[in-house]
Amino acid sequence: MQHIHFFYHQELPVPGSTAKPVTYPVCEWRAPKGHAMDDAQHPINRFVCSWLTSDMTDVARCDEALSALAQLQSHSLAEWFADGDMFCVDFKTSGVQFNQSNVGPEDTDWWNLPEGRFALTEVNAVLQAWRNFLAKATKH
Repeated sequence: MQHIHFFYHQELPVPGSTAKPVTYPVCEWRAPKGHAMDDAQHPINRFVCSWLTSDMTDVARCDEALSALAQLQSHSLAEWFADGDMFCVDFKTSGVQFNQSNVGPEDTDWWNLPEGRFALTEVNAVLQAWRNFLAKATKH
């Protein structure tokens, strides 16, 4: 979790338009100094942070997922599925599998990629921190 950052990003409108700037919450994994991997290609960024930024942008949705994760960890629930705009996420007691929503099960080369699989505890920790970040921002 030490390399995961939460912040608000602002996109400015096209010059000359009457549109207002848009601000939205972002989750991002940043490589430690000296790390050779491209930040954008790191699995945490490609799957977990992208899912939080795109599909988990309100506290109620986070609470729903955290409740399901707690039930999975206590073994009172065998599996749970979250279908969002960008990701289909399959939660099981054995772990969490992220798949992009635009990729179907028939696309076997792109479905259930090993780098899109994470431990339940890891996803729970990042999701809880994200939820707290969103809740704190809405209080201000």
